[in-house]
Amino acid sequence: MSQLHFTQIELQNWKNFTRVNVALANRVFMVGSNASGKSNFLDAFRLLRDLVLEGGGLAKAVALRDGLPKIRSLFARGASTEVMVKVHVSNGEGGWVYELAFTHRSPKDQTPIIRRERVDRIIPGGQPENILSRPDEQDKADREQLTQTAIQQVNRNGKFRELADFFRGVLYLHLVPQLVREGQAPRSDSIGPDQYGRDLLDRIRNTSPKIRAGRLKRIQKVIGLVATPLEDLTFVQDEHGRPHLQVKFKHWRPQGAYQNETQFSDGTLRLIGLLLALQERAGPLLLEEPELSLHGAIVRRLGPFIHRAQRAGNGRQVILSTHSDELLMDPGIAAEELLMVQPADEGSEVLVGASIKEISRLMKAGIPASEALMPRTAASQLELFDSAVA
Repeated sequence: MSQLHFTQIELQNWKNFTRVNVALANRVFMVGSNASGKSNFLDAFRLLRDLVLEGGGLAKAVALRDGLPKIRSLFARGASTEVMVKVHVSNGEGGWVYELAFTHRSPKDQTPIIRRERVDRIIPGGQPENILSRPDEQDKADREQLTQTAIQQVNRNGKFRELADFFRGVLYLHLVPQLVREGQAPRSDSIGPDQYGRDLLDRIRNTSPKIRAGRLKRIQKVIGLVATPLEDLTFVQDEHGRPHLQVKFKHWRPQGAYQNETQFSDGTLRLIGLLLALQERAGPLLLEEPELSLHGAIVRRLGPFIHRAQRAGNGRQVILSTHSDELLMDPGIAAEELLMVQPADEGSEVLVGASIKEISRLMKAGIPASEALMPRTAASQLELFDSAVA
């Protein structure tokens, strides 16, 4: 049976977006101008993860985003101002639909309150089976129960725990090399894995030695091709018990010189983080601009590399944002794998590349996404940039 992945997402009044409804491939390339909402789109998947992780839940997830006023779209108005996230999840043979709509208790009390929570099971060839629909009788008897989602509660999610476990496996990664080098601890108020990679070395340490050795060996094969002086990537702990990654830097002395992550380049650290995440057996991987700090020749091969990693490994879904023409040069990228985020009159909109006739036509004729789609993402007044004065 194939691994679960997101196949569709619907948003209402979520940050930049008043309404979104798009299909999702197993490999997604999201493009758009600066401040168009790409990171906010990815954050909707993180919200679902934050609901089910230990230390999370609806109230904590909303608080981490500075409260409902910062989540609800500034364009929301009228009677329908609730925030809604709805996702379809499938493994190709069946799946789930999860919907969560919430608002605050009152203008003076910003406690998040559930308006709707619904879970449907998708049965191949059959009608969807409703498993949960809230508010229910329990909620009517005790309105305080609407401050917590059912999916975050083990005493209520038994019939759809597979879905909760899937949300729990979502990983967002936008590794900041300097934070890894400095050994900074994750924020104490965060939920789950650190989004900036502060816990990268701890994640490696907490993996079983056999699995860790196999993953580092595979990473070394790639590192050895793109950074030829580096060999023998290993995991070590210093005399204080702190975890480190170590490589041998080849030079004129036969034995070489050992270096750890404090001496790795930005590109090497970001590549290691990406390669590690692609090997982990978990849910969807959300990547922000994986091309940063990498040589263009590597970036041009990232798309095919991710595809091969998905086929050879556990099929982990990858949803990434990018500004890179080079990343989108691969002719193997399909229009169905592209999402374009663009500003509109009422917030931003998200379009699948295949739904745009001109883009679909160009790509079917062999034009890569870098030429068919990327020019459309440039800011409308970019030609004035050269004449702008600070």
